[in-house]
Amino acid sequence: MSPETILKNLEPKDLPLIARVHIDSFPDSALTKLGSAIVERYYLWQLTGPHKKVHATGAFVTGDCAGFSFSGIFNASTSGFIHQNKAFLIKAVLRHPKLLLNPLFLKRLKEGVRLMVRFGKIRRVSIGSEPRPRLDYGILSIAVSPQFQKLGIGQILMLDAESEALKYGCREICLTVHPGNKKAVRFYERQDWQKFGTSDFWGGAMTKTLK
Repeated sequence: MSPETILKNLEPKDLPLIARVHIDSFPDSALTKLGSAIVERYYLWQLTGPHKKVHATGAFVTGDCAGFSFSGIFNASTSGFIHQNKAFLIKAVLRHPKLLLNPLFLKRLKEGVRLMVRFGKIRRVSIGSEPRPRLDYGILSIAVSPQFQKLGIGQILMLDAESEALKYGCREICLTVHPGNKKAVRFYERQDWQKFGTSDFWGGAMTKTLK
């Protein structure tokens, strides 16, 4: 029998737990490479920044934070974070100068910024002649620590975000995923998410119609 998963709303005091899960789940991300302090600041901005709607949920198993999700309607999720923390970010990079010579770090940094900026730019577009509605509510980040995967926690966090979107009056929800993350893409598709983009190019955006 799988242990019980308890959901709770996250607060600033939970930031060290969030950072630990992020680092365990995304060891190659640019944020992880810059250290836990940067990761905590990133999620502090998502939690307390001037966003229209934030729903931050932690999944706890036997007292340990096993995963989290951040969903809502975010204002400048990336650019606002960089603007508010540019001095701290510069110092963090200077403390790790070898990262600037690391092609993988630079690639992850570029991809991470591109995907997060893309998340904030999904608006009214047309596919062929058929207009799509404005996509406001989205999942900005979702993660489950490796030691707690395959327990259904990711699905629980997804359903929690979707339920909150419905309560907020949204009938469609969006997210972005790295196109090369086949495992994550398959997981989302099993949850009825659809790729959003032209037939010859897909940049990682996905949507789901809520019922």
